[in-house]
Amino acid sequence: MRALFTPAVLFDGWAAEWRQRLARDPQPPAQRATGMRAVNPAFIPRNHRVEQAIEAAVRDADLQPFRTLVAVLERPFDDQPGQEDYTRPALPSERVCRTFCGT
Repeated sequence: MRALFTPAVLFDGWAAEWRQRLARDPQPPAQRATGMRAVNPAFIPRNHRVEQAIEAAVRDADLQPFRTLVAVLERPFDDQPGQEDYTRPALPSERVCRTFCGT
């Protein structure tokens, strides 16, 4: 998780505070996890996934990436085995540096 932060040292302070907060919380970890999953979607319309769906539709007349993306996003809080790739951030080569209103 730390590697997702730039600079990674920014994660350290947050993580220390989070661990202190957890130590004071009387709620069992499983109950806490269930509550967090109920309000924090695993699947969101990440720019690189939207861009991939648009490119496939425009370039190849292929709507399957769009249909898959929509199906995944219809159930953002559910476990969706086989769709874990939709939860990851963009790779450097997938980053979308320009978006347009309405996409």
